[in-house]
Amino acid sequence: MRRLPEIDLARIAPLATDQKRRALERFKLGHPTLTYKPVRALFADIFNVQLDMFTASCPADWSILKRLIRAKATSDNEFNANLLVAKGLHDFAQAKALRSRSHPFFPLSLSVGEKVEYWLPIVTALEGVPLVIFVDPRRSNGLTAEARRFVFSMMHEHIRLANLDFATARLGIVQFGDATDSQRPVKLSTDEDVELFDFDQLDQMVRETYDIWREINEARESEVRRKAAGGGHGPLFD
Repeated sequence: MRRLPEIDLARIAPLATDQKRRALERFKLGHPTLTYKPVRALFADIFNVQLDMFTASCPADWSILKRLIRAKATSDNEFNANLLVAKGLHDFAQAKALRSRSHPFFPLSLSVGEKVEYWLPIVTALEGVPLVIFVDPRRSNGLTAEARRFVFSMMHEHIRLANLDFATARLGIVQFGDATDSQRPVKLSTDEDVELFDFDQLDQMVRETYDIWREINEARESEVRRKAAGGGHGPLFD
């Protein structure tokens, strides 16, 4: 059984049981026509991660980032989609004068046997306060308000409660608006005034989601085997 992508898990897990089942029955894991791997590979450059704590390095030049995205993209569509996100992030980072440092938060293990990672391995400073972020670059089927609540709750459990050094860190989710002026502008949400789930609630949501997902996958596999064994009526009647 293939694991659910983090964003889809966050969208589905907080739903009521019957809504979970309907959402998972509609859900199919295929091969996307494009990915955001090119821009993800450049997050350290875009967020101006400092390699030396004693020497400030300059932000990456946009022309260099654009050239790197072109080299990593597998198609023109992927290049353009990644470019819009990268430009929005780059302009946001420049406008806020962001400086960041690497910090390996590692994935969070859940009782169902899956791990989740709703954070980048960096800490940035926004208005003088440490900020840990998760980036959702999707144009459709992205994080809803309840999904953001789920993500913020995961971040709170793993980053603030598990590490006293980050007990007062801000938590942020970066999403993007529609394309304007050769970029998709950043929309930053924080956990301020968000009522968070506790770990037991999160764990139960994920467990139920994967229990249903397993049932659906087993039913699909059983149907494939039945048809392969000649139990179907053939294409004339499908």
